[in-house]
Amino acid sequence: MDSLTIDNPYGQGMFDAARDLGDRDEVFAELKSVCAVFKENPKLRKFFMLPTVSVANKRAVCRSVFGGQVSQLVVHFLLVLIDKRRIGMLDGIVRHYEKLLDDQAGFAKGILYSVVPIEGDTLKEFEEKTGQALDKKVRLKNRIDKALIGGVRIYADGKLIDASVKTRLENMKQAMLGL
Repeated sequence: MDSLTIDNPYGQGMFDAARDLGDRDEVFAELKSVCAVFKENPKLRKFFMLPTVSVANKRAVCRSVFGGQVSQLVVHFLLVLIDKRRIGMLDGIVRHYEKLLDDQAGFAKGILYSVVPIEGDTLKEFEEKTGQALDKKVRLKNRIDKALIGGVRIYADGKLIDASVKTRLENMKQAMLGL
């Protein structure tokens, strides 16, 4: 089964539960900290993924490691993921949860591809201009793509803004071939 099919309902369910308790941001921070623990401790993550380890053992370790560190809501959510053998999907579930938070706050995330790193005020300027074009607040992450030759390419909110030299050259080539 495609992980997106799993990520969305679990992420939505956790988001709804956190909203009902009024702790959406706190729950998000706790979920991110759980993901960080798994990332920092690959053996622990592997333990939860092993089919040879009983669900009861996994539940006990989960309570031991995370009980008292995160809210009861997050512990219970982890236990559900263990019971349903979905703990390996936690990263995707947390990404979906974050997307729901951003959507609710009116934010769109995007990627700004460029040949050289873009940061600071220049990145903020791209975020503002992209936000004006999309009529949303936009958060951009910069990724390097040497194939662009120059200029930028922005993917945000399912849309592409392409101001790269590569695309301009390709368009010129097509125009010249069409003549």
